[in-house]
Amino acid sequence: MTSAQDVDDAQQVQRNGNKGMEKILTPDQLALLQEQNELVKSQREAFKNSLSDDQLAILDNQDLNLRERREALRATFTQEQLDLLDTHKTNVQALKDSFRESLTDEQKQKLRKRRQRLKEKKQQLNQKKKQIKKRIKKKKNMEN
Repeated sequence: MTSAQDVDDAQQVQRNGNKGMEKILTPDQLALLQEQNELVKSQREAFKNSLSDDQLAILDNQDLNLRERREALRATFTQEQLDLLDTHKTNVQALKDSFRESLTDEQKQKLRKRRQRLKEKKQQLNQKKKQIKKRIKKKKNMEN
């Protein structure tokens, strides 16, 4: 029998894009993942708030491609911002390590299989898309 908490946990996991994970992971492990996601979001927001107007202008500059924007922005980071990024990286890594340590060998195996199935499904979908595009192109060529 499932409790209301179990239903809420399952719904939360699905909202996070981890559909099916509730069958593999314990509620504590799911909570660790949720905590990690929330930490990343809050740290991203904190870092964005630390950016100067000039740095924000670099982010908004559509004349630069993504890579150029990233490089230009990194060149303007202050030591305080670099330290903040380093701290954030350390915090997230600690949570990831904690999560990895909590996994059993069986869970690791199930997660590997799940990743493989998802990869195969994605490849199949891409293959179908290619076939459909090919048919559409062939049909257009026949009409012309």
